[in-house]
Amino acid sequence: MATSFDKIINVAMITIRDYKLDKIYYAEQSTFETILSGYVIRGVPKFESCLKPLNYDLETREFEADLDIYEIDILASWTVIEWYEDQLQDVLEFKEPLRDIDFNKYSTGQNLRPRQDYLSELRRKVKLDTTNYLFMHLADLPYWSHN
Repeated sequence: MATSFDKIINVAMITIRDYKLDKIYYAEQSTFETILSGYVIRGVPKFESCLKPLNYDLETREFEADLDIYEIDILASWTVIEWYEDQLQDVLEFKEPLRDIDFNKYSTGQNLRPRQDYLSELRRKVKLDTTNYLFMHLADLPYWSHN
């Protein structure tokens, strides 16, 4: 049985808070699906330790394999990371915003550093989740299998 991209997107959207995506979702759901499917696809190669093949069909927006909840969660995490990286590359994010109170400028570095730290933390979390996933399936790993 196949796993729909929508399952991964639904889990990823628990973490993603983006008013632009919300607006697209309500205005044009097919565009929303195309955008988020792109983030799912960009995350696939990063889950190189998946024990199931991650072949997918873009037309049906499904993985050929029946992914379990752990695999879906890891792919959703990579989807969030891909989305977040894209947000960090947004040119508008590099504008120097003004504070209303005293009109002091925040430096771009002050705005960007916490976001980069958060992205690093997300990567550490998904790598830990992947390690835990592999430990849960230790008997399925080629080195440990007893054929």
